[in-house]
Amino acid sequence: MPFASPGDTLLLQPSGGRAVILEILTPGPDRATPLCKHFGECGGCALQHVSDDFVARWKRQQIVDALKRQGLSTDVRPTLTCPPGTRRRAAFMLERAPVGGVVQAGFRARLSHRLIALEECHVLDPAILCVLPGLARLAAPLLHAKGQARTVVNLTLTGLDVSAVMDRASTLTLSQLTHLAEMADALDLARLAWNGEIVVARRNPQVNFAGVAVLPPPGAFMQASPEGEAALVSLVMEALGNETGRETGRALELFAGCGTFTFPAARYCAVDAVEGDAAMAAALRHAAANAAGVKPVTVSTRDLFKRPLMPNELASYSTVIFDPPEAGAEVQALQISATPAAKSKLKRVIGVSCDALSFARDARILADGGFALQWVAPVDQFRWSAQIELAALFVR
Repeated sequence: MPFASPGDTLLLQPSGGRAVILEILTPGPDRATPLCKHFGECGGCALQHVSDDFVARWKRQQIVDALKRQGLSTDVRPTLTCPPGTRRRAAFMLERAPVGGVVQAGFRARLSHRLIALEECHVLDPAILCVLPGLARLAAPLLHAKGQARTVVNLTLTGLDVSAVMDRASTLTLSQLTHLAEMADALDLARLAWNGEIVVARRNPQVNFAGVAVLPPPGAFMQASPEGEAALVSLVMEALGNETGRETGRALELFAGCGTFTFPAARYCAVDAVEGDAAMAAALRHAAANAAGVKPVTVSTRDLFKRPLMPNELASYSTVIFDPPEAGAEVQALQISATPAAKSKLKRVIGVSCDALSFARDARILADGGFALQWVAPVDQFRWSAQIELAALFVR
């Protein structure tokens, strides 16, 4: 049950078909004191009440169990846990408080649409936490009485990249544009986008993948923390190696994003990258055209859920790397699995996933196509949440 720890002795009270904890009579051995004043109320964290060791073991076991349900087993490594206070990408809500009408910034409450105005957060990089009151002031003149704006904040090498989308989008007036530009300057934002349009770019928000500078589009997906990204890249590079050294042919990367794994892989082999989001593909293509010290990188835009690469397109590659959204890559995995071994160079698949269940499903599909799951490595970059990140190697 929520907020219980193994070994606890608890006093419970039934409530609406659930039970709530009235008192912890005897704490279990893994119980920990939550760090954040908002824990239990805020929907952002679910596991601050248990030890880091327990969370690491629990997340690993979720992967083991998901694979077992698909009839699979392999070497599941210990979980690598990223440090707190390092999350560089987060989505917030900006909305007016029901009482007083002051605009607030924060996360949704647990099991509720109510906003928790963050006063502290032990997950976020301090640079993001510190800017939230300023973002509330920035949005205040633009939000109507019950208005709200979903806001994505990315911390880049050159500063904060902020992208907000209002629930009722309308054309900005000159005075509103002026206000946004002035607030972006006061908050030292690198870039501000509002309702999909860039209002001001004081500096190009820049990320760096294996020495290659990339200018991501507003609100672009990034790995949650630098440490998590580094761990996943290291695992993908490990999987890309073989007995004779690094891959030397062409690798195919699917769901490539802005190049998190593209450019590290391109240090060793040519990469054909495929991404469904046109803006992210354009950013990746521009970075590839200006990259130095890497093998050739080609970029194509393609919706892999609707148009997966087919066996005849996959057969010329020896390695496929894929990092799909939470839903996984079922349609694409079916085509990889269907690629004939005798008529294909495809011998290795490297998977990155943020969902143990969809990964296990896709792993079963690949196993049915003759790909053996060699290892899985969990990476916990979503501290104190139930979300699980992993990298894995399949070999035919």
